[in-house]
Parts: sequence; structure tokens; C-alpha cells
Amino acid sequence: MATNLRVGQAHGYQPYLEIEAVSPYPRINPQQPRDEYPQQQGSQRANKEDTARRRFRAMRQLIDQLKATAPITRVDYFTAEAELKNTGLTILENNLIELLLELKFPPAGIDTLLPRLRENAAHQNIEAGHGLREEANFLPVYVPGLDEYLLTFEPVALAFAACSGQVRAALATDGYCSGERERLRIALKPLSGEGGQRDRLQLSCAVVVAIGEADEEGRKVLLYRRADRDYALYADKQINLSI
Repeated sequence: MATNLRVGQAHGYQPYLEIEAVSPYPRINPQQPRDEYPQQQGSQRANKEDTARRRFRAMRQLIDQLKATAPITRVDYFTAEAELKNTGLTILENNLIELLLELKFPPAGIDTLLPRLRENAAHQNIEAGHGLREEANFLPVYVPGLDEYLLTFEPVALAFAACSGQVRAALATDGYCSGERERLRIALKPLSGEGGQRDRLQLSCAVVVAIGEADEEGRKVLLYRRADRDYALYADKQINLSI
């Protein structure tokens, strides 16, 4: 590159003397046609557009069907995280005790569970789950190819002596006991104390809070219903989804 010098009252350019001039590269010669490989460039553009259309195809279809029924608002990550945690905690509080009573746990053994789960808010995570099943769909329309996203809670312990014969039978057969109510999923497995004796159960809770899709690069899009019955959409950076 030439060096800008101040000479007297004028400016001049003094090239490095040891570098000889180089003739123009053929492809940028002014006499060269501008579109050297028109078919190849067009093919590359078409491939990129096809790839972009293939990404988030299920979510795009879901958005197209839902936006005719209720507004969809785009939200940032922190808004989505706060709202999903609030939704998950509400569903947990409305269903956990009833679900454990269905499994024949005595009320005295489960009355302290909700406060303990609330105290561990810092350990709540939003994680991808299994593919969304039509029978478990909680939206007005079902689109295959989407995944459940769950709010998971820090496991808590229950007294093994409090579990019913129904739970004991499942533990003996499968090594765990699970249950579902609304969008709440729980799993129970034994914890061994001193001497290998079973004295406690580990209770894990997860709530389906959103529907999502991820691409091959790990970028994700989440859609969920808000309390006022409209929808919120969160998308990682550089994802263009029309709502």
C-alpha cells in the first residue's frame, strides 16, 4: 500500500521501492465480463435459500396457524425465562399435591414439598425434552416435528416409609415410579442410606412450559402461551421468523 507523506506544502504518495508493479489479476480486469460464473453463483444462492427455508419449518407452520387465532409477541431471553419459570411454578403448585395423593402418599408426608421446591428457584432450568406427542399437545393446533421444553426443578427427598404399595410395586419392577398430571411430570426413585437400606425417595419434577425447535447449529426457537391467552415467541440471534 502507498504511504501518505507530507512534502512541503503538498501531499504525495511514495510507493515502497522494492515492490514492483503487478499487472491486474485477470478476473478483476476492467475488460473482463462482470458476471464470470453466473450459473454457479445463482446455484449457490438458491441452495442457501433452500437451506434457510428448511430450518424451523415446523415452527413456521405453527406460527402461521396460531397467529390467526391470537396475537404473537416476540420477547427477549430474560423475559422468556422469567415468564416460563412463573408458568412452570404455577402448574407445579396446582398439580403436585393432587398427583402425589393419587399415588396414595399421605398428606402429612408431602405438605412441605412445595416450599422446598420454591426455595430452589436458582436451580430451575429450561431444557429440551422429547418430541411433542399429539395426545400431549396443549396448543389449539398440532404440528409434528416440534419438541417439548421443560422447566426442571432441583430434586427433593421424601420418606420411603410414606410411599404406597402402588409406588413400591413400580419401584420393585422398574426401579422408578413416574406420573403425569396436566403438564407436570414427576419421577420417584429410591435413595439408599447407610448400610444400603432404602430410607428415602428422590422426587424429580418437570413441567412442559413451551414448544420449540432447534436447527443443526443448536439455535432454537421457543413458543409458549401467556396467562392472558396470547403467545410469546423467543428466538436465538440471527433467526428471522415472521409473526
